[in-house]
Amino acid sequence: MASPSYLHNTTNDELARMVTALTEELWILRDRVMTLEQVLDDTKVITVEDIDLHEPATALDTRLRRERQRLIHKVLGAPLAIAR
Repeated sequence: MASPSYLHNTTNDELARMVTALTEELWILRDRVMTLEQVLDDTKVITVEDIDLHEPATALDTRLRRERQRLIHKVLGAPLAIAR
């Protein structure tokens, strides 16, 4: 099976569509996280300030860094894969 071709004959309209779709998905996630934070704050489970001030323990920090790098590689590395 051939590797996917990124940015081959891609028009600006197609790139704009991709960015718009990603922006829509990002907004959905941000909306839901903000809603969850508010519900947790309203029910006194944890405050938004507690979340803002939280510093993850070493294990979680390591996991977050690993996942961030994986996401960066997956998203930003995809168009560059053709150069490899």
